[in-house]
Formats: sequence, C-alpha cells, structure tokens
Amino acid sequence: MEIITRSINQRPYVLALLVAVIVGFAVPFLGVYSIGIIAAVGGLIAIVKLNLNANTAFILTSLLLYVNVLKPFGGYKIISSGLDAFVAIMIIKYLVFRGLKKTNALWLFLVTGFLLLSFLEMFNPNIPSLAAGLQGLRKTSFAFMLFYVGILSFKDIKEVRKFLARLTLASVPLILYGIKQYLFISEFDKLFLYSNDADIWTGTLFGKTRATSVFAGSFHFGMFGAIIAVTSLYLMDTAKKKSHKFFYFLSIIIAMAGCYTSLTRTNLVALVAGVLVYMIMKMRVRNIMILLPVVAISMWGIVSYIISHTQQLLYSNNELLRMVGTIANISNDTRFLGRTHGWETVLLLMKEQPILAYGTGSAGDTLQNVYDFQYHVTSHNFFLKILMETGYIGLLLIAILFIGITVKMFKSVVNSENIYYKRIVACCLSVFVVFLVNSLVGSTIETYPVSAMILLLTGIGVSKLNEVSK
Repeated sequence: MEIITRSINQRPYVLALLVAVIVGFAVPFLGVYSIGIIAAVGGLIAIVKLNLNANTAFILTSLLLYVNVLKPFGGYKIISSGLDAFVAIMIIKYLVFRGLKKTNALWLFLVTGFLLLSFLEMFNPNIPSLAAGLQGLRKTSFAFMLFYVGILSFKDIKEVRKFLARLTLASVPLILYGIKQYLFISEFDKLFLYSNDADIWTGTLFGKTRATSVFAGSFHFGMFGAIIAVTSLYLMDTAKKKSHKFFYFLSIIIAMAGCYTSLTRTNLVALVAGVLVYMIMKMRVRNIMILLPVVAISMWGIVSYIISHTQQLLYSNNELLRMVGTIANISNDTRFLGRTHGWETVLLLMKEQPILAYGTGSAGDTLQNVYDFQYHVTSHNFFLKILMETGYIGLLLIAILFIGITVKMFKSVVNSENIYYKRIVACCLSVFVVFLVNSLVGSTIETYPVSAMILLLTGIGVSKLNEVSK
C-alpha cells in the first residue's frame, strides 16, 4: 500500500520529466513552434486543474497586466490572445460545472446580451473584414469578460481584501516604471513608446512626453494610477498594523505620482472624484448628509477660483497648474474641441441607422489606420462609441447595466451595517466612478487590460459576499 501511495505521489514528477524530455527532442525540429506546444500543454493542464476563484482571479489579472511587457518584442499578440481565450474558457467551465446563482443572474444576463450583440455586429456590412471585426470586438467587449470573473470568483470579504492587497503590490512596479519614464527616457523605454498607436501629438503635453509604463498609451497608465490610488486608500483605511498602513500610504503617493506623470487631465479629475467618493461613502449616512453640502460648496469655490485665474494658470511654469488651467479653458482647448467633431458625427450617422448601427470596431480608436471602413469615427466618449457600434439596443443594455450597478453599490454602502463590507463596496464604487469620469471624454473601454480590471472590481461590488470581518 505504501509503495502504491508513493508511486501516485510521484506521478506528476514523472509526467513532468517525460514532457521535458519530449520537448527537448522536439525543439531542434520545431524551433519557435515548440513555444506554442509548451503553451498549449500548459494551458490545457491549467484549464483542467484550475477553478475560477480568488487566487485564479489574481493570477489572470496579473498576467493580463504584465503580458504588456512583451509588447515591443515578438510573441505578444499570440500570448495575449491565448490569455484572452483562457479567461473565456475558465468562465465557461465555472458556469457549466457550478451553475449560476440567482442573485447574479440579472447582471450576467445584461453583460451576456451585450457581448452577443457585439459579436453579431462583427458581421455588419460596414466592417471591412473578419480581422477588423475581431479587433473591434476585443477593443469594445472583451473587458466585460472580467466582470464575470469579479462576480463569480469571490466568496467573502476576506478574499476580496487579500486580492486587492496582492493586486496593489503587483501594480507598484508598473507605476514606478512609468514614473521613471517621465523623469528620464532611455532607449529601452522608447521600445514601449514607439510600439503604441498614438501619434506624437497625443503622446505629449506642453512639449513633455507623457508616461505610459508598459501600456498602450498615457490614458491607460493615468487611469491605472488613479485606480491603484483608490485601492491603496481602501487598504490603508482597513489595515491594522502601522507598518501596513505606512506601506499603503506610500502606494497612494506612488499611484498619484503615476497618474500625474501620464499628464492626462481627465485622469487627474477622475482621481480626485474617486478619492472623494470613497471618503464620503465610507461614512455613516448621517455624516454623509452633513458633509455633502460642505463638499459641494467647497468644490464650487475651488472651481470659481480656477475660472477667475485661468490665464495665470495657463502661463504658469508649473505643469500641474497649467493642466488645471487648460481644464478651466476648455472652450478654447484645441485638444478638447477636436473631440466635439467626433460626437457630432456619431449623432448624425446614427440618424441613418439607429438599430443596425455600424458594427463592432467602427468607433475603435486607431483601427481606421489599419482597415478601410466606409464609416469610422473616433468617438472620444464611451457611450457614443457603444451607440456607434451596437446601436440604441446596445446603448440601452449598457445604460441599464451601469445604472443598476451604481444603484446596487450605493444601496449596499448605505444599508450595510458591516463596516468591512461597506468599505469594500465603497472602494469598488469609487473605481467605477474613475471609469465613468473618463468615459465622458474618452473611449475608456479600450484601455484594456486596465478597463478589464475596473470591470472585475465592479463585478465584486455587485456580487453577494459573505460578510466575514476577520
């Protein structure tokens, strides 16, 4: 019996040795294709062995973030697409073998309906090729797959907090690298900057190169910094040890600095909005009602001061003050005014095809540089992008989903008596606010994988968690 048990325990090592030997013989003959074989075998084993849970959610999110390191080098598209497929397979596996809870049915019904509509819109007559449709689908819709991960993977508050702590820790190196890019650019940094689709005009502000870290653009990086600042604020707020509080305080400073070095003005506004929402929503309802008028009056005073001193801010030597000045001078900001043309174009085109719309990818940022669309608009607004690509049906699904998410999280914060649960939902709501603020002047959903991380946290915010406090 002991011999049998020992042989069973050693079986994985024997199989691993056999696989290693087979691959070793195969590499000289298959060359680069051997990487695909190893990845396929590893993926198959992972699919069989892994289940969708908090640990898997962390692994998937980390891989989606760090795979961007490969962007300037070979293999990025293959590995990234493989990860996308792996996420989808893990979700399908969960739903097939574990089923769906009634409490999550409405949310997943809305998301699934939108994904199916996006898939069908790939075959819209305006989409020039299947490849264009697939890229449009990935840009517009795949981030919503992580909403499934967020809503299905977590059982209790303790798991969520551990996930956020690990994710924040894993994110700090990416933010530090972006800050380094802002301070001084090396030849290695240029590999990432030149691999982006954004032009020089988009990649600079006041003649200064915007930090992007390993992401596809400064807008992605700025939003990433804003999100990590909010999660770090939550973690510092709930940490019990002083050393942990100090670490998360440093994380907040680093994340805010990262957001600033992206030089994306919308993300600075989103950062302030996210932090304010968290600070307000974690309070008791009575205190919220007292504080809201104070915040509103204070904001009105700050905005009035900025507007009255716009010219001084615009010609300041300080970059931050100049960015604040351009926000106040929005009616004369050429970068902003260029976006209004896209908004007007979308609304005009939608009068012609309100239901059929123009297909997934027809409002995809930079896709017009690769594919020959008959009708293509860079929307600079998430909701107009959805309208252009999926019509009023798609916009209605997203509107119902987003309103429902906001109401659900707000009610959870207000009604819950568990302070730990209240603060987790407040954190998720604040992250969602960062997304919504950016959505007003940007496609936002195309900031994959940052947008995917936001939707994962949004899924957590509306999921049914066991309110465990320890």
